[in-house]
Amino acid sequence: MIRILTAHTREIDDIAIATAEILEQLDLDGRLLRHSVGILAFHPDFLESGAVRAVSAALPFSTMGGTTSNMAVTGAMGDLMLIVTVLTSDDVTFEAGAVLLENDPRAGIQDLYAQLASRSAEKPSLLLTVAPVMSNIGGDDFIEALDAVSGGVPLFGSLAVSPQTDFGGTATCLNGEHQERLFTLLAVFGNVNPEFYTTVIPADMVIHQGAVITKSEKHLIQSINGLVPLDYLESIGLAANGDILGISSIPFVLTTDDGSAIVRSAYRSTDEGYIMAYGTVPQGARIGFAGCDAQFVLQSARENIGRALAAGGRNALIVACDARRWTLGIRPTAEMREVAECLDNVLPYRIAYAAGELCPVRNHKGELLNKFQNFSTIACRL
Repeated sequence: MIRILTAHTREIDDIAIATAEILEQLDLDGRLLRHSVGILAFHPDFLESGAVRAVSAALPFSTMGGTTSNMAVTGAMGDLMLIVTVLTSDDVTFEAGAVLLENDPRAGIQDLYAQLASRSAEKPSLLLTVAPVMSNIGGDDFIEALDAVSGGVPLFGSLAVSPQTDFGGTATCLNGEHQERLFTLLAVFGNVNPEFYTTVIPADMVIHQGAVITKSEKHLIQSINGLVPLDYLESIGLAANGDILGISSIPFVLTTDDGSAIVRSAYRSTDEGYIMAYGTVPQGARIGFAGCDAQFVLQSARENIGRALAAGGRNALIVACDARRWTLGIRPTAEMREVAECLDNVLPYRIAYAAGELCPVRNHKGELLNKFQNFSTIACRL
C-alpha cells in the first residue's frame, strides 16, 4: 500500500519559511512509513530563489520533479507555488535517479533504468518520470527506450513545462539539483497494481481530416499534402502571416494505418515553416485538427476523474496538458477546480500541468501499452 502526503508553499524568497511550511504540513514524524520518495512541481522562480534545493535537502529521502505552469494539491492551487508529493509505504520501495541526456539519449535512459532496477531483487511494477523538452528527442523516444529495456513496465509521467510563453525556465531536478536536459526516473517495487485513466478527443470534434503528413522526421512535420506546413495551415485558416494561431492550443489528431489515433500539440514553427511537435509524427498519417473548447476540457476532466473515483483507490497522481490550460482562456485554473471539487475531502491528490503526458492505455486487443499524448488529462490511481 502506498500513502500520499502533500504539501505546498507560496513563499519564494524566504527559503527558511518555505521549508518550514512544507515540513509542518507533511508532519513526517507522525505519518512517514518505512520507504519514501518525494515528487516536486514548482514555478521556475522557486529554482532561482533556492527554495527547491532547500526543501529537497530538508527531506529525509530522495526527491525528483520539474517546473510546471499550474498545479494543485488538496486545499491549494495556482501557478506561483511549490508542491511536494510524498509517496510512502511499509511494503513498497522506491529508487529515484536521473541522467543528463547528451549524445546518445536512448543509451543514457536505458543505463539509468538498469541502475535503478539493479537495486532490487524484483522487477519494477511502475515507473514514474518527469522528462525534459528537447529539440532532438520527443515523448515517444522516452517510452521506446524504456520499453525496450523494461519489457513494458507501466510508465506514467510528464514533460516539464514553464508558464513563460517562450518556454524559458523549464527544468527538471533530482534532489534539488536541476538541469534543462535532465531525465528523471522513479522505479517503484512491490505490489502496487496502479490503474490509469485518460481523456479522449471524440472523432466528431475533429475537423479538416483530409490531409496527410507527406514528409516528417521524428517530431518535425516538414510537409502536409505536399505543402510547407505553415502554408497548409494558412490555407485552412489556422495560421496567418507565417504564425500558427494559438500554436499550443490546437490539438493535431493523427490517424495511422492501423486506425490508431494520436494527439499531438505543436510548440513552435521553424524558419522553414516546419512544425515541431512534442512527440513523433508518423509520415503517411492522416491529420485533422480538434476544435476543443473550454466546455470540452472541463467535462472530459470531470468524467475522467469520475471513472477513477468509481474504481476505488486511496490516492491519485494527475497530469494535464498545458494546451488544455490555454484553451481555458481567462480561467486557467478552471480544470484544477473541477478536479478539486471531485477529490477534495475524498482522497489525497496532486495535479500538475505538462508539455506532454506519458501514460499506459489499452489498445483494441485490451493490451496495456505505454503511450505519449498531448491535450489529455491522465490519472494514476494507487
